[in-house]
Amino acid sequence: MSIILKDIAEATGFSLNTVSRVLRGDKKISTKTSEIIKSKADELGYIPNALASSMRNSKSKIIGVISVDSSNTFFSSVIKGIEYCASKNGYHILLANTEESTTKEAELIRMFLTHKVAGIISIPIFDNCPQRIQMYKNLPIPYIFIGRFVEGLKNHSILHDDYLSQKEIVCNLIQKGHKKIIYISGPDNASNSHIRKKGFIDAFNENGIKLQNEYFLNSTGHIEEGYSLINRVLHLGLEFSAVVCFNDLIAMGVLKSLYENSLKVPKDIEVLGFDNIYSSQFLQPSLSTVDVPKFRLGNIAMEELIKHIKNPSLEYKSIEINTRIIYRETTNNNNN
Repeated sequence: MSIILKDIAEATGFSLNTVSRVLRGDKKISTKTSEIIKSKADELGYIPNALASSMRNSKSKIIGVISVDSSNTFFSSVIKGIEYCASKNGYHILLANTEESTTKEAELIRMFLTHKVAGIISIPIFDNCPQRIQMYKNLPIPYIFIGRFVEGLKNHSILHDDYLSQKEIVCNLIQKGHKKIIYISGPDNASNSHIRKKGFIDAFNENGIKLQNEYFLNSTGHIEEGYSLINRVLHLGLEFSAVVCFNDLIAMGVLKSLYENSLKVPKDIEVLGFDNIYSSQFLQPSLSTVDVPKFRLGNIAMEELIKHIKNPSLEYKSIEINTRIIYRETTNNNNN
């Protein structure tokens, strides 16, 4: 349900006229009153009616794309898929990055609306804040989430099979005799970080093995963290025989640390990544990982968005794309 001026007036106790003047930028209203009204408008997810109307009637061929870090090769591959499909259908993309900031995410959405984009594809930040969820619900244009989801709006998401893939690779390690496995997680504000971690935990639970907290290492998903975290646990003398990483970038840092500490992969330590970024196959040794079809992910997201642009009443549905495990040289595995 769209929020109107009357809702803000009732929530703040100010008159409809005062609310209208504040949101039009009238400088004659006191700073305190303006702050109260603007804060409540943001909290309720208010979008100006004039803008909403213009967006509904817009013939724009621009798509707003919100990435978290387009310098990351995973996301750049996804964006290529979006751009390919957009171009094929006569659309262009306007790309911006959040750097995992919910504040910036909200700012970018407002910016895209002022540019009258026809729709938005977002790699959303995992945050259950009701105001943020309402912000998306109030959007007057179609939107699709890609690779991640927002609680309560999962039907807008194009996802990949994080849980089963993560659980399967850990179960394979356990079946080969590994019990002391380090898991390096991804950022807390990425929904797939939580899903992959759950797959890791459930693999241990289903095999009746107790998990120890010191084997869980937190990261934000960057290569240097894999390097520094493994250096740290080796310095502390923690025993482990395998490392499972949230993504390939972390795994690359892990491999460098193990090499510098004279540990052989996979003889001494097995290492697995996730995402199958292009460079993972050219590492020495080449990285075992989970292949996420990145280009296809972006392509499907754009196809779905176009369907909703052409038919705004079309029901949204969550789509999950299959992944596959690729065993290379960082693991001793017969499942090639």
